[in-house]
Amino acid sequence: MVKDNDLFLKLSGEADRAKEEKRKQLLKKVVVYLKADAKPHFPKKRDADGNVVKDEKGHEVRETVSDGFSYTFSEFGTSKVVKVVYPAKLKLGMLQAYVVSGLGYDIPSGNLVFIDEGSKIALYK
Repeated sequence: MVKDNDLFLKLSGEADRAKEEKRKQLLKKVVVYLKADAKPHFPKKRDADGNVVKDEKGHEVRETVSDGFSYTFSEFGTSKVVKVVYPAKLKLGMLQAYVVSGLGYDIPSGNLVFIDEGSKIALYK
């Protein structure tokens, strides 16, 4: 019985990862910076199999070391919130236009774009 449960959990985790990888896409957005403070970003903790680690209450556990800073922008044309994780602290100009790109998620139901891999932030010309 325990082996069946372990197999189920492993397959379930692999299915979740496959779903997540399938949804992740290369994104490029023209955005404006509205002077929201950058916050340290702490990625989700993953086990040896790549599954997200959860605590005894079922909440996702975060790493204790930051992997960069989370910047918040607003997308031109839609006003979607665009969050970008970037490895360094940047000095961005208020109401300045930027092009942000990288791998991430476009979440229409949340009116949100989240870019967390290979992030680039450049001045819009």
